[in-house]
Amino acid sequence: MLSAAMVSHLAAESNIRVLLIKGPAATLVGARPVRPSLDLDILLQRSDLKVLLQALEQRGWETRIPEVSEAFPDHSTTLINPGWPSDIDVHWRFPGFYEDESVVFEHLWSAKQSVELGGRPVWTLSRNDALLVTLLHALRSPAKGVLHDDVSFCLREIKQSPQLHYDRALELGAIGPLGSLFATLPETQSFDLGEPPFDWVLRTTAQRSATLRLFHLLEIPWSQKPAALWQALVPSRDSISWHDLELRNVSQWQQAPFRLRRLWRSVTEGVQTLREVREIRARIRKSTDTSA
Repeated sequence: MLSAAMVSHLAAESNIRVLLIKGPAATLVGARPVRPSLDLDILLQRSDLKVLLQALEQRGWETRIPEVSEAFPDHSTTLINPGWPSDIDVHWRFPGFYEDESVVFEHLWSAKQSVELGGRPVWTLSRNDALLVTLLHALRSPAKGVLHDDVSFCLREIKQSPQLHYDRALELGAIGPLGSLFATLPETQSFDLGEPPFDWVLRTTAQRSATLRLFHLLEIPWSQKPAALWQALVPSRDSISWHDLELRNVSQWQQAPFRLRRLWRSVTEGVQTLREVREIRARIRKSTDTSA
């Protein structure tokens, strides 16, 4: 993947540390089944984000404006370039690792290894760390059937040394998200497995953006609801151009068909959306009752 070599080169030029996560790098270290990758995922320190984004923008990459809700804390930004076949997802935090983000990065960096992509050596995660990333990513998107194989793949590997993987998950703040899996293994089922944090409950239950918007609308103070409702019903130009950047440069009239399709999709998915919101609230209540 040439984009991996390009990002690695820019990082070295800018004297910043970048780790490739997921995708082809994970496959090369034996932490993911073999399959094509649609984008490049990297992890860096938040303090280095601006430097790398500027370097990429100077080479024609453009930041994609996220569509969704304020319900999720930001953890990454996506860049696209018409001249390149894949996007670049730049992470400064990986959902599922809930230790302090700078501590997580240092832990991951200390165990890094080098692989070759695009004809250039690049830094990526250790195999064990990459297994945790693959597993967390798959668990975060249970509706995506292709990722079920990733869960089975990772569990087969983790079963070989459960204590080792438990200890690493504990260091990275991933015991809450992975507790239910460690509970199935005889070697770790009696350990402290904690409870998944609110952010994880939301990410693993909400499988559509409408769920996030509705949950956010229900949870915010009444004084903020009118503005949030307006944004949900009449999203900004930047928001609707998340999937198609050309929508940024057309008139409101030309955007109308897309807006109508988006509204109709929200209506037709209403039952599933309400079910997901109820499930989120039930999981949060159960977690609160357990920890009380």
